[in-house]
Amino acid sequence: MADRTVGRFLHRLGMVCLLLIACVNAGCVSGRTYRTQLHAGDYCIFKKGGDCPGELLHQVGETPGEPSPPVLMGYVEFDDQGYLRAPASKESLINQIRAIDRDRPVLMVVFAHGWKHNAAPKDGNVEAFAKFLVKIAKADAGACKGKLCERRQVVGIYLGWRGLSNKVEPFKTLTFWGRKGRAHRVGTDGATEVLAELAKLNAVNHAVRSISGNRLIITGHSFGGGLIYNSLNQLLIRDTAFINNGKVPRNVANLVVLVNPAFEAARFNALQRKASAMTFSPGQMPILAIFTSQADSATKRAFPAGRALATLFSEHSTSEQKRQNVQAIGHYAPYRTHTLKQLATPSSVEFRDFGCAWKAYSTGTTDQWNVGAVALARTPATSASSPLSLQSARFNPYMVVQVEKGIISGHNAIWGDEFSDFLYRFVAVQGYNRKCTVADDSAEQD
Repeated sequence: MADRTVGRFLHRLGMVCLLLIACVNAGCVSGRTYRTQLHAGDYCIFKKGGDCPGELLHQVGETPGEPSPPVLMGYVEFDDQGYLRAPASKESLINQIRAIDRDRPVLMVVFAHGWKHNAAPKDGNVEAFAKFLVKIAKADAGACKGKLCERRQVVGIYLGWRGLSNKVEPFKTLTFWGRKGRAHRVGTDGATEVLAELAKLNAVNHAVRSISGNRLIITGHSFGGGLIYNSLNQLLIRDTAFINNGKVPRNVANLVVLVNPAFEAARFNALQRKASAMTFSPGQMPILAIFTSQADSATKRAFPAGRALATLFSEHSTSEQKRQNVQAIGHYAPYRTHTLKQLATPSSVEFRDFGCAWKAYSTGTTDQWNVGAVALARTPATSASSPLSLQSARFNPYMVVQVEKGIISGHNAIWGDEFSDFLYRFVAVQGYNRKCTVADDSAEQD
């Protein structure tokens, strides 16, 4: 009798296990290369999600009027080991951007997607990034009107990895640990190679143009933010050794922006420690800007829960170190430097107005930059440090920004109008150098 009971139990257990395996397999998203076709000069036109499947480089939207060239969007894909899925495709894409650069300046905007996404034609991040590129192109055209960079071409580079490995819940959510590790692996290996090549292209000297006019903006969301930071953090730390007259050079990129990034505050410790010991001068441009919403429950609650399990048997020298190793960077209050808040009365969205407002902010005339419906404000210093060090902290180029929930309402709500409008304007004003007052020297925006 007992043997029969045990037999029935084992039979049922086996059936449950088989059912679980079937569910996992049914929802499994296998790794694949989505983008392999390049039709240089005869670009497919992307208007909505699902358009231009298989295209390595395509146009976004209709061709604008002269002198603005069309917006282009390309793809580089990685496997779970961080290898390039199609090295030849990456070379073709870089060569095509290089060919464009020989004719006109290029604004390269890189985006690494997050968890539960990939480079599939109908992935929501593909369409959202394409729309964002159009906004950036419009703002950049305003910034460059009548200037040396007037013909600058916006080229987006979408870094695709297997952020979506299962479509069936709860297995989709249980991929947290595995996907975090894969994102960091991609950042350590393949992405570093691609970003280095783009940085080299960004810094190239031109025989035909006295000023390059190129720009490189690198962005990432969620685990994609971790991917980017993992790829660049050692280079960012290295650059702090080259501070000159109170300013750190922007060698990695013209700007790195991470939105609701899913990596622990402990990863930021070395860079923050270096920055806190340095003296920055007015006019120091942002190098790294990390934006995290108050309403991002994924990094506020789910991320620390996952990290608590992952670090259960890790050794920590202090309780604060343990806290840093569990909390996501954006929710670790001691590292916070800025707040992005909503304005009761929207400010001007005329480029010259918010460009000059940025100029006043970056030189320390004001501690709040009003742009459209939002304002970027420095967090008041509460330290007992000397007045000189507090003044220096105002120009810290490594920004950790808390975003009000009305601007970004959740972990994936990063493409809403208020934040995306702020972000493309934030990108456009970097290096703004037009005449704002009679006392200003006239200069060219490049």
